[in-house]
Amino acid sequence: MTEESRGAVIAAMGANFAIAAGKLVAGVLTGSAAMLAEAGHSVADTVNQVFLLVGINLSDGEADETHPYGYGKEAFFWSFLAAIFIFVAGAAFSIFEGARTLLQEDVHERSHRELMIAFGVLGMAFVFETASFAVAIRALFSSARKLGWSVFRYVRHSPDLTTKTVFYEDGAALTGLVLAAGGLALSEISGSEVWDGVASLGIGIVLTIVALILGLQARRLLIGASASEETRSRIDATLAEFPEFRRAVRILTMQIGPHSVLVSGEIEIAQTLSLPAAEDLLARIDARFAEVLPEVRETFWEIKGPA
Repeated sequence: MTEESRGAVIAAMGANFAIAAGKLVAGVLTGSAAMLAEAGHSVADTVNQVFLLVGINLSDGEADETHPYGYGKEAFFWSFLAAIFIFVAGAAFSIFEGARTLLQEDVHERSHRELMIAFGVLGMAFVFETASFAVAIRALFSSARKLGWSVFRYVRHSPDLTTKTVFYEDGAALTGLVLAAGGLALSEISGSEVWDGVASLGIGIVLTIVALILGLQARRLLIGASASEETRSRIDATLAEFPEFRRAVRILTMQIGPHSVLVSGEIEIAQTLSLPAAEDLLARIDARFAEVLPEVRETFWEIKGPA
């Protein structure tokens, strides 16, 4: 899944980098707040892709003495930074531009050439963003299919924040392009810049919603969210496969990376087992986990005899 996430991020970064400059030029030429908001949006998205790539690369680090459970949560941290940057550099700038336009009530005289450039850039951006969005959706479908989840559930509950960030960003980008084109067109038709300002405010609101969704999901994982309900059920089912196992007194899980889980538990086993036999049982349990639950990277067991 890491390669799928990396591919989605690279596709998004290429698309955003290609159109950020075009939007900025068109925004300066036309004086459109919505176009300038979209330029800020694309710059923010491009920087965010760098954040996500850093997170992917750092999260692959092997466990060491300072980080005995590995560096998987790097992906959560950098996704959280991306959410903050979406709000600060994207939403706040868009809302500022929209408010400025509505308060100043300036009228911009735009030539046919300037309008052609503006709508041409928006059209080009829509093509690039659609291609990037298609890559993100393909990655989501592939990842969800491997887990046996629906795409809707994957978007809501998967710890793979990298792919989901690209998905949300591209969705917001396409929405923003429609708003910018509509605002600019209505401003030209009506002769009022109010529509352009409203479009810029709309872009800011969309980006704020995306930033909040991603930020809250990253927060949940950073503070130690448990593994999915399916993973927890499969842990219970796998333990039940062993006849020496009696019951789970307590099983705790934590998502320590996009595709890695920590499991600790207190289990009750048959009283007749000797110490070597109990150690062999735990080894067999871990080996079985490696087969059916590859996301479980670390296990810590405490044995409890029957009362």
